[in-house]
Amino acid sequence: MSSENKFSTENIQPDAQGAAAAEEMEREAKAGNDITTYTHRFSGPFTFHSITKDAIKDTTVDTLTFNWGTLTGADYLEIEDEVLMHGKTLVVPAFTGLFLCGMAVRACTLRNEDGTRTLDARALKSMPIRDFQTVIQSARSFLQRAGSRPARTDSGSASST
Repeated sequence: MSSENKFSTENIQPDAQGAAAAEEMEREAKAGNDITTYTHRFSGPFTFHSITKDAIKDTTVDTLTFNWGTLTGADYLEIEDEVLMHGKTLVVPAFTGLFLCGMAVRACTLRNEDGTRTLDARALKSMPIRDFQTVIQSARSFLQRAGSRPARTDSGSASST
C-alpha cells in the first residue's frame, strides 16, 4: 500500500472553539460552579430566520444565552412528546440530540418584542456544526451535572439507615 493511501492525522487541526468551550465547562465542573446558564459566542455573526406573529424576519446575533435552570418538568415532558412525534424513542435523554435541541430552544433567552421565542429548532439546527455541537454539549453537561449532585439529607433523599 502506498503512503498516499494511508490515513494521516498530521493535517487535522483541533476545533479551537469547541475545545475552549469544553475546557471552560470542565473548569466550571471542577470548581463546582453553577452551570445553569451558558452564553455561546459565535466566531462571526449568526443569522437565522425568526417567525414573529406578523412576519418572518432575519435575526443576527453574536451571542446566545441559554438558561437551563428555567426549564421545568413540563418542559421535559413537552420535549419528550415532540421527540416521540418524530418517531424517535428516548432511552437516555441526555444523549439524544433531538431532546437536547428541544432543551436549547426552550432555554434560549432571546425573545421577540412580544416575549415569544425567537430561536426555534429549525434555526438552532441551521447553526454551523461546531456551534451547534457546543450548545448541545452544554445542555448535556447540565443534565449530567444535575444527575450527579450529592443527596441532601434535608430532602428525604438520603438513606435512612
